[in-house]
Amino acid sequence: MVRRVHAALVGQAPDVANTARGVFTALGFAALSDIHADFVRKARGGVGEDGVKWAPLKPATLAYSRRFGPGEKTQLKQAAGLGRGHRHAPVGTGLLSAAQLRQWRLYFRRNLAWLITKYDPETAKSIAAGMAWNRIKAEGGKTKLQVYGNRPHEILRDTGVLLNSLSPGELGSDGVSYRPPQPDADGGQIFKTIANGVIVGTNVKYAAAHNWGAPKRKLPARPFLPKKCPQVWLERWLGALERALAAGLTRAVSEGARGA
Repeated sequence: MVRRVHAALVGQAPDVANTARGVFTALGFAALSDIHADFVRKARGGVGEDGVKWAPLKPATLAYSRRFGPGEKTQLKQAAGLGRGHRHAPVGTGLLSAAQLRQWRLYFRRNLAWLITKYDPETAKSIAAGMAWNRIKAEGGKTKLQVYGNRPHEILRDTGVLLNSLSPGELGSDGVSYRPPQPDADGGQIFKTIANGVIVGTNVKYAAAHNWGAPKRKLPARPFLPKKCPQVWLERWLGALERALAAGLTRAVSEGARGA
């Protein structure tokens, strides 16, 4: 029986009582458990068990691109000493009151009046806008970058879709079946047992760009699927494999006895 199970594990014989499938299912579950835990650890700014620490998000990303939770903008504005009326900006980058916006426009017009005699119109407007902003900020005006650029966050956990696709699902009571997390519209989990192993991963469309990096999009690599598994992972996986193998052998012997 042991020889038959061994042959099934390496894909050279029929799987006795689904023993090999149970082992590979347990192995895939253990792998996803470690991938998920390391993802959460790195997302919170820590170092993964693979020795990797993810690059933090840029303040501009947090201020202008990252979505906000319910009431988050209000809380951040209050912490910065701003209120509901601070929602104006000449070019979409500020959090000014109506009075501050009027003052900004006054400074801008005054600067532009003499800059236009020295520069082309677009350059003059750009310089005048910058000078006006510096004056307003000196008087207490704040930009979105100042207020939102350092907000608390977890890296790569904006929507939760990617982490969900790498989260362990549910093992069946039969020791063989597996149910993955509910997929999202942007993609789901890859979990496939094969003749001599198991494949786990994600088919979320933007996963590869984050894992490997995308220089053209200025995305740094934030690997959640390591090129080489940490030794501590392999040790835990071996333990899961041994337990599944023992359970599979028990099933195989039991079914063999019933068949006899």
